[in-house]
Amino acid sequence: MNRDTASARAAQAQFDRQAASYSVSSAHSGGEGLSLIEQYAALGRYDTIVDIATGAGFTAFALAPYARRVVATDIAAGMLAQTRRLAAEHRHLNMALAMAEAESLPFASGSLDLVSCRQAAHHFHDLPRAVGEIRRVLKPGGAFLLSDTVAPEDDPEADWLNDVELRRDPSHQRDWRPSEWLALLEDTGLQVTHRNMARVHLEFNDWVLRSATPQPLIEPLRRDFLSAMPSVVAAFGIRPEGEAIHFHWDVLVVRAVRR
Repeated sequence: MNRDTASARAAQAQFDRQAASYSVSSAHSGGEGLSLIEQYAALGRYDTIVDIATGAGFTAFALAPYARRVVATDIAAGMLAQTRRLAAEHRHLNMALAMAEAESLPFASGSLDLVSCRQAAHHFHDLPRAVGEIRRVLKPGGAFLLSDTVAPEDDPEADWLNDVELRRDPSHQRDWRPSEWLALLEDTGLQVTHRNMARVHLEFNDWVLRSATPQPLIEPLRRDFLSAMPSVVAAFGIRPEGEAIHFHWDVLVVRAVRR
C-alpha cells in the first residue's frame, strides 16, 4: 500500500485514532445515502463486492446479502478492527478484510462485479487516480456505487464548506461539486445509470467529537456556524437549538457502470 503522501499518512492516523467513534456514528450506520446504495445494489447479484474505505463496515454489511463475498478495505487497521468486531456480532459470514488504499487497489484488472465507496472519497489524496483504479478493477459492465458529501455549485458556499471541514479534520481533502463528480466519472469511462441527491444530518458537537477536533479550534468553528452568511445558512440548513447546532451536508449517490 502506497503511503508516501503526507495526506495519506494523516488520514490513516486520524481514522486509526477515531475508529471507535465511527463505529457508533448514526451518520455512518444509516441514512438516506445508505438506503439508496442498497436500492442500487439490489439491481443485481454479485460474486465479489469490494467496499473501499469501509470505515466500521456499515456499507459492506448492507451489501453483503447481494454477494457471495464482500471484501471490506480500509487504510486504517483500527477501522478494520471495528469492521471485524461488528461483522462477528451480526454474523456476516461472507466478509473478508483487506488493508488497501483507494489510489492503489490490490485487485486484478477486470476482476470485480461491484465496487462501493460511501462517505469517504472526500478524504482521498488523489481522487482521479482512485476513480481510475475503480474502473480498472471492475469487469466490463461492473458497477460502481458512490455516496459522498458534495459541495454546492456556487463558490462562496462551497469554499465555506471545505474550509470548516478541513479545520475540523485535517485529513479532509475536498468535497467536489456534483457536476465535477459526474464529469470525472464520464471522463474515466464510467457511465452513470442512476443518480440521486440525499442529505446527511449532523449536529455540531457530535461532528467535532467524532473527529477529535482540538479544543482551541472548536469555538472558532462554532462562531463560524452561528455567524454564517444567509446563503450558507440556507444551503446547509444551519439551525441552533440551545447548545446544539443542527445542519446537513448534501450527498451525491450514483450508480455507474464500466463501459
